[in-house]
Amino acid sequence: MKNRFYIIICLLISGIQTTVAQNPGDSTFNSSVIHNINFTFSQPNFFDSLMYYKQHADSFNLSTQNMMAGVTIDGTPIDSIGVKFKGNSTFGCCGRKRPIRLTFNEYATGKKFDGLTIFELNNMVLDPSYMREKLMLDFMNKKGLPAPRCTYAKVSFNGQYVGLYKMIEQVDKQFISTHYHNWGGNLFKGDPMGTLGWMGSNPASYYPDYELHSNTTANNWSDFVNLIDNINNTPAANFYDTLETNLNTTPIIKQWAARNLFVDLDSYFHSPHNYYLYHNTVTNKFEWNTWDVSVSFGFYFWPEDSVEKVSILMSNGPPLTTRMLANNTYKTTYLNTICDYLDYLDTTVMSPIIDSIANVIRPSIYAEPDSNQMFQENIFEGGIDTSTYHLPLPPPMNNADIPGLKKFIINRRANVISQLALLPFICTNGVNDLSGININIAIYPNPFSTQTTLQTNNPFHNATLTVDNCFGQTVKQIKNINGRTVVFSRDNLASGLYFVRLTEENKTIAVDKLVITKTFTHLNNSYRLDRSHIRTTSGLDI
Repeated sequence: MKNRFYIIICLLISGIQTTVAQNPGDSTFNSSVIHNINFTFSQPNFFDSLMYYKQHADSFNLSTQNMMAGVTIDGTPIDSIGVKFKGNSTFGCCGRKRPIRLTFNEYATGKKFDGLTIFELNNMVLDPSYMREKLMLDFMNKKGLPAPRCTYAKVSFNGQYVGLYKMIEQVDKQFISTHYHNWGGNLFKGDPMGTLGWMGSNPASYYPDYELHSNTTANNWSDFVNLIDNINNTPAANFYDTLETNLNTTPIIKQWAARNLFVDLDSYFHSPHNYYLYHNTVTNKFEWNTWDVSVSFGFYFWPEDSVEKVSILMSNGPPLTTRMLANNTYKTTYLNTICDYLDYLDTTVMSPIIDSIANVIRPSIYAEPDSNQMFQENIFEGGIDTSTYHLPLPPPMNNADIPGLKKFIINRRANVISQLALLPFICTNGVNDLSGININIAIYPNPFSTQTTLQTNNPFHNATLTVDNCFGQTVKQIKNINGRTVVFSRDNLASGLYFVRLTEENKTIAVDKLVITKTFTHLNNSYRLDRSHIRTTSGLDI
């Protein structure tokens, strides 16, 4: 973990650094400014027509009809594009600020903007901070994960300012071609409830819960049905090898860790939808692609304290993650990724990013017409800090608690640290060589507030005890240790999770973790991890 996040702020500040366009959408999504988008409609009752088309389509489960319009984006006019309202819960609010989809080639084949044929304009009516999805997608893109990009736009209808929107990249041909350098395989979307559970060999059984977004004329679902068969029906002994043959698992594990750590409950890993699977024609493996992270950072229809305490090891999850967690290799990789990403879930890292984005978007939010606002300005300010907004919902649902971003980060980080402390697992990201680990450590008390004692089963000679924080930084060392016992004093170390390593002659002989806190008094006073069985090359046995 060492030295990985020292420059994270420079990499992530609002994700709006100008670069030379190389791929479709680069100029749009890497721009250093909020975009200006003005739709021009010739129809006098255009808004009523847009509302009617959306409501009519929803009533009969149809695709919403587009309306022809012109658009000017940052001073560039484009005529005859397709515009329609979209969304489910976000469509019902507010005033004229409804979610929008632009289709540039709806009426003229090949028409694009910055290489894009479609992009989404989301109205952010479920997010008082206006930046949950922005933060999440920026993080995933900086990690190299296949996820859409996000920026902001001020939207007007016939010159009348409507409000601030998020611009979201579409998962489509351009997106797939950019990420995988090919286009031709099947692209499936898991929606509305794509559990990846086995429903038999008949492809029609899967039609209600999945959508095929490419090769629709051929409509051949055999590869997808085969994948689901392998996920569900492969014996445990063969599961790892079979899954590796059919699925690129590394991006799945990383997206899974990110969406769980940042508590995005509207995802496959909790509410099984909002993802795409692309059958890569080069590797012959399926690739996992993220979609819709708008309720990340702890907004869902649960009480706030429950959301912040979501388990990092979910029980009763969907078939894919349940079977992966039952495999030691996948489980170890997943937990190590949680440890890795925990470095980012810290106000020291995230507060400057949040404040930077807030300073950019604040004037556009304050300028919104009151009739189009879901959240007043004071709620926006509290939503980026430590307030909790109680979103009223119709019966029988309870009100939703939406924690301020910084408040959520503080509480979620503390909770995840406490969960890691209780697991028989050591984050191994920063340990290069585990082959020499042959000593068991007993640490008592652990957690502790002032000092603790580390005792080993075998004596050590001229050993060094190194303590690293969650940023991979060495914060303390004790050298020339002999015998079986060493007393460790907290000194000026802050509360939190730390990793300890005992080394002799530059070789790691033991690893463990410490929790320094005054609040976790409910935990056992003695915490012992048995290192008698050490992992193979696949990771620590758990």
